[in-house]
Amino acid sequence: MASYFSYFPNVYIGEGIADDEQFKYRLAKNIFRRLKIREDIRQYVSLTELFTIPDGLRPSDVAMRFYSDPFLDWVVLLSNNITDVYEQWPIEQKLLYKRVTQKYADPDAIHHWETQEVILEDENIVFMEKGRIVNESFRVVMPDGTQKTKNESVYPVSNYEHEEFENEKKRYLLLPTPPIVELMLTDMQSKLAYAPHPELDQFGDKKTELSIISRFLDQAGYVSGSVTVTQGTQAVTSFDFGPTGAAVGVATSSTASTTSTTTTTTTPTPTPTPAPTPTPTPTPTPTPSPSPSGGGGGYGGY
Repeated sequence: MASYFSYFPNVYIGEGIADDEQFKYRLAKNIFRRLKIREDIRQYVSLTELFTIPDGLRPSDVAMRFYSDPFLDWVVLLSNNITDVYEQWPIEQKLLYKRVTQKYADPDAIHHWETQEVILEDENIVFMEKGRIVNESFRVVMPDGTQKTKNESVYPVSNYEHEEFENEKKRYLLLPTPPIVELMLTDMQSKLAYAPHPELDQFGDKKTELSIISRFLDQAGYVSGSVTVTQGTQAVTSFDFGPTGAAVGVATSSTASTTSTTTTTTTPTPTPTPAPTPTPTPTPTPTPSPSPSGGGGGYGGY
């Protein structure tokens, strides 16, 4: 039988090219289309069967054993919503311990605590079910108010026991019966196919023509590449010192990315009137005293 991706339609993918080349296209599977199993199919017991995966079996081995066709391994995975076989498929016991030792420093250390099963003896009713994750300090309190001991209430689970339990849960699968698989194959061909569209060619392959504008777009993945040039910006400041009434000194600052205008109003300071310089008063010239007319006085007469 055909493989899983053979049911997917084709689509032409544009390849990156140089500026002097023609556009190129590559035909590929459209993996963006996907189907899933209906959620309510698990309610119909007659449409599914429980299957336990033996140790060491792969999805193709399960498909071969259940459907006699190894190429129906995708039915096994899709029916159980398995998208990662490395994490969601059980591993062999010989590999489990190796994984635990790589994940934990001490595989035997306590991972968590779980509840013990407690039964009401008189009524034979399960009062506390086993396996609930609780704290180490948890104690079961009975209806009459008595409290169970630690060993009667909880028990420890080691790292290895926890990982082994999680691995065993992955062994249980719900597989659709062969008649349901036939219906699934028919639905896949019809629901994965494209609806009528002008971009479909005669073979049903979708091709979206590339635009010449893409050669000039600065986008990641363009082969010829582009360099983003960052130009430095310089602030330009201009001043107007002319008298404009009450506003004197208007400063405008602008840049390439942000333009801001700042107006500063300055009250003009009055110019102080210089004090008058006092005119010095001329010193009067003393009048010489007249010399007496006669000899004998002063330094002697002539």
